[in-house]
This record gives sequence, C-alpha cells and structure tokens, in this order.
Amino acid sequence: MTRIWFNHWFSAVYHIIGLIREGDPGRFFVIGSGTNPAAVYRAVCDAWFDEPAEIGAATYVDDCLTFCREQGVELFAPRRHLTAIAENAARFEAIGVLLLADPNAALHRMLDDKAATYAFFAQTAPEWVPDYRVAHSEAEFSSACEALGEKHARLCYKLVTDEGARSFRVIDARIETAQALLEKPGAKITLAAARKVLSGYDFAVPVLVMPYLAGPEISADCLATPRGNLVIPRYKSGKRYSEVILTPEVQDACDRIIALLGLTMPLNIQFRVDGGRLYLLEINPRMSGGLQLSCKATGINLPDIAVQQLLGVERPWAWPALAARKVAHIETPICLP
Repeated sequence: MTRIWFNHWFSAVYHIIGLIREGDPGRFFVIGSGTNPAAVYRAVCDAWFDEPAEIGAATYVDDCLTFCREQGVELFAPRRHLTAIAENAARFEAIGVLLLADPNAALHRMLDDKAATYAFFAQTAPEWVPDYRVAHSEAEFSSACEALGEKHARLCYKLVTDEGARSFRVIDARIETAQALLEKPGAKITLAAARKVLSGYDFAVPVLVMPYLAGPEISADCLATPRGNLVIPRYKSGKRYSEVILTPEVQDACDRIIALLGLTMPLNIQFRVDGGRLYLLEINPRMSGGLQLSCKATGINLPDIAVQQLLGVERPWAWPALAARKVAHIETPICLP
C-alpha cells in the first residue's frame, strides 16, 4: 500500500480522501494529523497523529521530515506551513517523498500575499485586477477608503495574507438602519467601526482595500494534465448549493494563469464578476474545500487524477455532456473514533 499523509487540513478533506480511495480502492494507507483530535477527516484515516497548536515553520519542516522517515510516508499532501514545505521540497525528494504541491517556493510566497499577487497580475493581466490600495497604517486605510469611495459605491477590505476569508469585511452603513433588523450582518461593518478596530491594529500584515464586487463568486478547481488543463468553475450561490458551469471565459482565464505561473499541481483560482467583468480574487496552490462539489457535478475525480499523475500514472478523463449542473452540499452526521 502507498502511504499518503495529510497534515492539518480543513474538514472537507474528508471528501478528498474518499475520492482518492474511490479512484484506486485498497491502494492507499492514509495518515492524518492535526491540532484538533476530533477533526472529522480523522474518521477516514488509517492512522492519526496529534500536532502541536503552535510551532515555527522551520521546526515544523524538520519535524515533517522526521515524521515521513519514521512513518514510511511516500506521498505527502501538505497544507499547514505549505510555503515552508515547498521551500524544502528538495529535502523531501532526497528521502523519497513525493509532494502533492508545487515546489516553486517563490511562487508560494507571492500567492500567500494578495497584494503581491495583484502587483504581478497588474503587469501581466491588468484586466483582471480591481482598483485597490494597500494600507500600512490606520491613516493609510482611511485615505484608501476616501480615494476609492469617490469612485465605487461599496468597499471591502481584508488582510493581504489570509485564509478562508477570516479578515474579509464589507464596509456598509446600511447595517445601522432599521432595514437591517431582519438581516444577518455577516461580514458587514460600518466605516466608523472599521476605523476603530484598525486603530488598535499594528499593521504587521498590511490591509488590502478594494471595491466590493457584487456579482457571483467563482471558485475554479484546476489541474494541469497531459490531456490539457482540468478547469472546473463552480459558481457560489450563497445558498446551500453551487452551480458548476463550464464557462469558456473562466476556463480560458485559468488556462492563462496556469501557463503564466507554471503550476503543475492541484490549485484553486477564485474570481468575482462585477459589471459583466471577471476579476481575480486569489489563487490557492492546493485543493479547495469545495472540490468534492466540482467532482460530483462533472463526474471527474480530480484528486485521483492528481495523485496518480504524481505516481506516474495518467488517468483518462472527459468533460461531461452537460455544460452546467447544480450541486448541493449535504452535511452527513458521522461518529468520530
């Protein structure tokens, strides 16, 4: 059996592991680890190991190398400290471990920083870059909001390094009106409240300010293969379902991004539409939390194709007959070990 390790992933990797097993039954011994011993994906792992809650990147990489040797890991699908692991790709290769991650550390560092990513694409594909400012202080944040507010109806902001939109906020004065009484505020905040919050922030990680893009969000799950790029655009409805639509414009944009960056491993590219235009939000050089929805809608097992490709096996795949399909995420209760 091939021993594959997933380190501290999000809960949806439960489905990704299931797809890998489904693609090659009986082939994989799955090792999972994380800081949460009750993580849902523990239920589909053959072995589980707890990780420390706090650990520096350099120490973590050394521990990962030791763990791979001790546990006989042959294929490592990293998420935690992904950039540091990519920086040490040669060390993993030297002990016979295949990484399900692009080894280009400089690329990871750029994609970790949303401002650096926008700066790159401002030079290579400016049509995808929204109007934006980077604030290094509360004064710069206020100036950015003032300048952008003269041109755009609504603004939003987030830290330049973030995951899962934890720092994302929409500046919206309407949440202080009676109209908002029956609406969940979600990520909305008034400008005054935002300034108050940021007045106590040290800006060690700068803040990206940009127009709020009101159109649909598109999450494209991608993989370069010998048969061509797999690009599955998933339109998020904001409800309990998404809609996979094989949109040529989005697929062409992803093809171009993959070529520009030289990406070879699974990745997720996020866009948003506004005023009929496609704008880039971010690029995550890893499998996404909604990947199983893209696979279900198209019948294409992207995790299996990626893993087998890394092992030297080319899997056939074909686009489905339907160009669009709705797919719902249904939570299934399970008993944890």
